[in-house]
Amino acid sequence: MIVKGPILIPGIPDRAGEVLDEETIRKAALIIARNGVLADVQHTLRNVGKILELYVLDNTMQWQGNILPKGTLMGSIDVLDQEIQQAIHDGKYTGFSIAAAPTRSVDEMDRGLIQ
Repeated sequence: MIVKGPILIPGIPDRAGEVLDEETIRKAALIIARNGVLADVQHTLRNVGKILELYVLDNTMQWQGNILPKGTLMGSIDVLDQEIQQAIHDGKYTGFSIAAAPTRSVDEMDRGLIQ
């Protein structure tokens, strides 16, 4: 089962209340694409699928009745776990989230030490 949708939206608070800008989202997309990430559910670290596609919108886009702004990170995930597929069909899971653990300081990133 392949699911697709917005992962990060600039200017919109996530569940933790954090608001990311377009530049930060583009940096996050590069880190994810270059390093690969785990596709898990509710940050359990139990792999349930594979990321197939990541891209950042260059223009606004209508998505399921909503207008997504330029800079939104979109993704497609191949959900391999049968139990999670059923939970998605049942409406238990309806969106994406990311978890990040910094490996460098903000100062190092600002100086361009992380590519």
